[in-house]
Amino acid sequence: MSVPLDPELAAIVAAMREAGAPAPFSGTPAQARERMRSAILAARTRTPLPEVGAIEDGIAVHDGQRVPVRVYRPVAASAASATVVFFHGGGFVLGSVELMDDIARKLCRDLDAVVVSVDYRLAPEHPFPAAHDDALAATLWAIRNVAALGGDRERIAVAGESAGANLAASTALLLRDRGETLAAQLLIVPGVDLARDTQKLDAARGDFPMLSPADLRDISRLYLGERAALAGTFPPSPMHAADVRGLPPAAVAVAGHDPLCEEGTRYAARLIAAGVPVRLLRFDDMFHPFFGFFEASASARRANDDICHAFRSWLQQHAGPAET
Repeated sequence: MSVPLDPELAAIVAAMREAGAPAPFSGTPAQARERMRSAILAARTRTPLPEVGAIEDGIAVHDGQRVPVRVYRPVAASAASATVVFFHGGGFVLGSVELMDDIARKLCRDLDAVVVSVDYRLAPEHPFPAAHDDALAATLWAIRNVAALGGDRERIAVAGESAGANLAASTALLLRDRGETLAAQLLIVPGVDLARDTQKLDAARGDFPMLSPADLRDISRLYLGERAALAGTFPPSPMHAADVRGLPPAAVAVAGHDPLCEEGTRYAARLIAAGVPVRLLRFDDMFHPFFGFFEASASARRANDDICHAFRSWLQQHAGPAET
């Protein structure tokens, strides 16, 4: 029997449906972005932001690419701080470092790490491989500048939510192929297979709050554009990478009321089969974007806290036994 959606999150879903909220990617990209911006900024006025030591906007420059970033430093920053390169969610179409400021702040505080939040280019104005190129360039910049950012070359990691988790997983694969080493990767509700069978998801379960199979079709269409035939290859889909051996330890978080739940679980299983240390965290009462709802739901806050705790342990240990 499936676990019911957390009551506080269910109340949010009910209120949105009562108000006739449109699908996330409906209308023009500009309209969709404005809806997200208005909703997030309105919610932000009700609660204080997590406190960090310092915030600085900058440009990550690597091999001719220039990618805007926002760097968060913990209150007790030191020369041994870990550095986490973070990629926000939004289906490669929505979101920004400003809108995910609260998430990045909490990661910085709870991981006690420098967080480099990446403002990668968005589709459809910048289709694949723009976001993937920006993610790799920003991470290589962080690696080359780790002394100025956090100090400890052995404790550089990538993290991402949803489409951002795709970018984190993809970057980990591409860096491995370049001979670069990361301490860990954090994949929150990862969308790692753009060739996923959304019709099967529709048939299996008709109601996924906050992210539907139809939304997933919109994401693939908007990001891949004329390169839709590449959906079943890597990049853009880490699930279809030829070999996932030798990747950094991973914390993978999935939500029970999310069409990407089984996709994330399968990717975690593939990593485990390849000998990659994995901690799979499953939150059956959560919906897809729960990670950013830590001020709206006590259960979402506990889930966020659990994820941060698990990932911080990877940053501290670098490795450990696989868990399923």
